[in-house]
Amino acid sequence: MEKTLDSIQQKIVYLEEQAYDQADLGLTYSKEASTFKVWSPLAVSVTLNLYQTGNADDETLIEQIEMVEKDKVWTVTIDRDLAGQFYTYRFQHSSGTQTETQDIYSKAVGLNGNRSAILDLSATDPVGWSNDHPVRQSSITEAMIWEVHVEDFSSDEQAGFSEEYRGKYLAFTETDTYLNNDPSFESPTGIQYLKSLGLNYVHLLPAFDFDNDEMGSQYNWGYDPKNYMVPEGKYSLNPSDPASRISEFKQMVQSLHNQNIGVILDVVYNHTFTYDDSCFQSTVPDYYYRQDEQGNITNGSGCGNETASERKMMRKYMIDSLLFWAKEYHLDGFRFDLMGLHDVETMNQIRQAFNEAGMEDLLLYGEPWNAGSVEIHEPNMPADKFHVQQLADGIAIFNDDFRDSIKGPVFDEHKGAFLQGANGYEDSAYMNGDLIGSLLANTQSVVGDFSLPEEKAWAKNPTQVVNYSSAHDNLPLYDKLVLTLRDDENFDRHEEVVQVNKLNAALLFTAQGGIFMQAGEEFGRTKFGDENSFNSSIETNQLNWSQTVENKDLLDYYKGMIQIRKAYAPLRDQTNQTAEKMHFTELRENLIAYTIPNTLEEHPEWSQMAVIMNTSLTPETIQLHSSHPLPEEWTIIANRHTAGTESLGVQAGQEFIINPREVLILVAD
Repeated sequence: MEKTLDSIQQKIVYLEEQAYDQADLGLTYSKEASTFKVWSPLAVSVTLNLYQTGNADDETLIEQIEMVEKDKVWTVTIDRDLAGQFYTYRFQHSSGTQTETQDIYSKAVGLNGNRSAILDLSATDPVGWSNDHPVRQSSITEAMIWEVHVEDFSSDEQAGFSEEYRGKYLAFTETDTYLNNDPSFESPTGIQYLKSLGLNYVHLLPAFDFDNDEMGSQYNWGYDPKNYMVPEGKYSLNPSDPASRISEFKQMVQSLHNQNIGVILDVVYNHTFTYDDSCFQSTVPDYYYRQDEQGNITNGSGCGNETASERKMMRKYMIDSLLFWAKEYHLDGFRFDLMGLHDVETMNQIRQAFNEAGMEDLLLYGEPWNAGSVEIHEPNMPADKFHVQQLADGIAIFNDDFRDSIKGPVFDEHKGAFLQGANGYEDSAYMNGDLIGSLLANTQSVVGDFSLPEEKAWAKNPTQVVNYSSAHDNLPLYDKLVLTLRDDENFDRHEEVVQVNKLNAALLFTAQGGIFMQAGEEFGRTKFGDENSFNSSIETNQLNWSQTVENKDLLDYYKGMIQIRKAYAPLRDQTNQTAEKMHFTELRENLIAYTIPNTLEEHPEWSQMAVIMNTSLTPETIQLHSSHPLPEEWTIIANRHTAGTESLGVQAGQEFIINPREVLILVAD
């Protein structure tokens, strides 16, 4: 057929019929030969351009080679060693337009990602890489995830990182860094700090190649996708060297794995930074992006475009690139930005692909919402909160119910909820029941002395839920608490704010589901009231490691709650067994009490746990209830000051006086 079609709709139907199912798109390299394959069924001709350098500003064209269309793809094989060279494709489209672009299947790129690089990936493996293995937990309910930006982690000049490594991947390989470079100070930073904290996953904000000046200093979170299968160059020591970013990313993963910490990559498949000159649009115009009925590109991402995950080759691209990251870089999980812009079937096929590859324990979770309109139509369904029941086992979603009911709405910085003692007042949109539902991973409506509305039980089981209080978006937890508890905007240490931050830890780490936190939440991290710091200064965004000393009591409290969660298996239950047995006492607003029986272990150290919290400003007396027989005596393991697995004293009976902004966590031997 002639390669011209009247409408975008006709074009999409034709392109879907021309879908390619082999696993060899992009470059297949060996010293003897390099084969290039690109899918572009409506192109009239495709030319391979070979360059001497990776900088698109350099006029270093070596030769141009015409590609041949065969088995639905354009291909050419060159029988010599091309290592060290760079390439692009030039397309002559049926519309008459001509485009030049990097390979959408680029595994390596030059400076700023405009030319694909030719190299032997095995040559980028660091020493000992063959002995590096993924570090994964059996379920997301075992996960305690720490979200951090590569630059934020190590840019603080007082944190003891090598100057050369600050803001780079290799800062994660420095295993002996201390605040003010003083080991006697006993304030570890970096990877040593992570080991002491006790969490088991690091979640990296986007570290694939995004659109930016890789030699510049402009800060960016990285939600500006350009090349999905290549590490970002700005975080490498030499962005111009294609091997540098790859090897250094692997060294970062290896170092975290050596501390028994898994690595999760934040992936942003829902949009690209640009539309007209993206590699997707340049390769197959109009195919990879979603359109409305009039043929206009849609903008559910809020970034000018959105990709069409339901189309066969976009779905294939997502699966291919995710599998590549997991295999080549030994990654342990992926977090999906605006997952509500992807369709359920694509997400389920991604899960299936990992399962079939023997990676059932690799974590998948995402944001179950979008940033605009939804143009996913039946029979496709958006992978959002409303369709969580249709998601396959092993795909979890962020629980915004927990996030907002614990500390107030993210889009109104001055309104609080349970932590601030605001529930039941005109100012709060939340009630105790909202938080109670989330503590049960939103799997139950019958919760003990009372019942919740049926819509509070929207998850199948706790493995579908990631509970969190704060993330990179919106205000850090400490800043939100300052703006809701105080009349000023002074983000220094305030005793009442630190105390309420401790209460957050007690609730978060005794909840069902997976646990996620923003880096520094555990030591009162502040961004000085900046609620959208995506391109703010590094001074605003970086971790201020001196706060680990200034707020040591808060940090120790989080460490203690992490120890408690690790010690008590029912908190990490994959099934609904524990949630069904948890019992909440009916109390007034801003007062909460629940028991968590241990029905999982035959001979447990602790047979039952109780959590009592009062976020109001008046003391209360409560009578504890449970679905299981209550002990005559409880051991206290957490109060308003301290948390951990050691006894802080004993308490007889079931009646407790709970002071303002106080928590008690009790266990029965």
